[in-house]
Amino acid sequence: MSTFDKTLSAILMAAILLCAGVIIYLSITPSSNDKFTEFYLLNADGKASGYPFEVQAGEPVSVVLGVINHEYKPANYKIQIKQNGAIIKNVMVGPLQDKQKWQEKVDFTVEGSGQSQSEFYLFQDDGAEPHIKDPLVLKLNIQNL
Repeated sequence: MSTFDKTLSAILMAAILLCAGVIIYLSITPSSNDKFTEFYLLNADGKASGYPFEVQAGEPVSVVLGVINHEYKPANYKIQIKQNGAIIKNVMVGPLQDKQKWQEKVDFTVEGSGQSQSEFYLFQDDGAEPHIKDPLVLKLNIQNL
């Protein structure tokens, strides 16, 4: 094997080891940009389809709400359900450890009639502003008995 081949092999081996080291470092070192919380809404059967639409005023509406903490620290959460800007229910969640999941069936009652929507806001650690800016929205057609 020539000197050129030995040098080229050494450079190639060093590059492979350097790439492997970078990959290992990046996979075990969390980035501060990766902090987030999953927040989701499912139908009463736990599926992402067939949400309630036609509901009766004063009757319970059932959905499944879920939160998964990816904040790299324990966190407490509160879900606030609103209809027409008014709070109709608060659901306390937590504390959740990092990567811990909470999922529960939640019932709430709506009033009024006609087209309306229920909004689900997620708050973290007693924050005054929602942790996730945009709420989850469930559009409803409310009927009176």
